[in-house]
Amino acid sequence: RLFEHLCATTKEGDRPSLEDLQPLYQAVVHGCQAGLQQEVCENVYRDRILRSTGSNAFYSTKKVGAIGADLGAIACFFEQPWSRVSPAFTEADQAWLLNQAAFRLRAVGRLAEALDPMRAGPEIAVKQEDWMSAAIYAGNLSELDLTLGAVDAAVGDAEQSVTYADRSGDSVQRMVRRTTLADAQNQAGRRAEAEARFREAEQIQ
Repeated sequence: RLFEHLCATTKEGDRPSLEDLQPLYQAVVHGCQAGLQQEVCENVYRDRILRSTGSNAFYSTKKVGAIGADLGAIACFFEQPWSRVSPAFTEADQAWLLNQAAFRLRAVGRLAEALDPMRAGPEIAVKQEDWMSAAIYAGNLSELDLTLGAVDAAVGDAEQSVTYADRSGDSVQRMVRRTTLADAQNQAGRRAEAEARFREAEQIQ
């Protein structure tokens, strides 16, 4: 009843503040406690808080900067943060939630905690042959590796992201993942290889 009440009475509008979104964050907690994880994730978190499509995509993080509040909401979708997502979700949704958690953990400086969920995302996406998601997740992992100073791991994960991007056939991912790899190669001192990848990306663009 609390979940339904908060969803029905919250009128967040087109450009809500963090305060305006607070009842929806509370609705996430109550909805998950009521066992409605899938509905909560799709109808409240994705559609009303995150706004995962359109010009206001990722509204709560990009427009409001609500990284901590988002991380608290995402925790509700886990049986054990940050390693086991609720089995109520499909594997694709589990991979997405793992990546969302890792992205926010990284943003608030909890880098070591971000590693495990960020590693799990590509594995699930590859298993499902969702090559575009796999490319994105592996690219994010490479960037986290670099932040932690694990340059060799960053190069390896970036190489994987390029492989997945090529399999996806998506030109944007093929371009972006080559720049991710070039960045990692440059950090590793492999400048000729980095230049070649940057040129490939430029040609695709």
